[in-house]
Amino acid sequence: MFPRLVLALVVALFPLSLRADETLLATQKKLAQLGFYKGAADGRAGSQTSAAIRRYQIAENLKVTGELNRQTLQQLGIQGAAPMPPAVAIADIFQGGPYLSSGPGKQTAVVRQAQKNLKLLGYYSGPEDGVPDGGFISALKVWQKSAGFRATGRLDAATLKGLDLTPN
Repeated sequence: MFPRLVLALVVALFPLSLRADETLLATQKKLAQLGFYKGAADGRAGSQTSAAIRRYQIAENLKVTGELNRQTLQQLGIQGAAPMPPAVAIADIFQGGPYLSSGPGKQTAVVRQAQKNLKLLGYYSGPEDGVPDGGFISALKVWQKSAGFRATGRLDAATLKGLDLTPN
């Protein structure tokens, strides 16, 4: 029963995962044009994009965050775009869960597996890198709400159980 449900969700939601984040895609193209970005312009957040944003922010004497904030978007000339949600400190998303006191290696591994599980379910299309960026937190909240949990964006005990990520 469960595998068929997962397959049905993946098939139903697959078109949603194909849409790249337009703001991020425009940013990657602009940063590549300016020589700050060498990766694929795919609309997906990742370490190369974040590094390119930081390089650009340094070059333009902006506040260096590695994130797409309003000031950076304006400086790039990307109009009408909303800033990307910032990355979340990894320990913050484990509040209320059994991994709160685990080391960063274990927490990163749990986030990576949560990213994989949410991707399989069709809620997440970003990298499976263990970094709880804004895209991951948004996907987690959407999944939590659809699964009947409180949409906190945290990997608390109930969410971990729902994603089959409880500790052994």
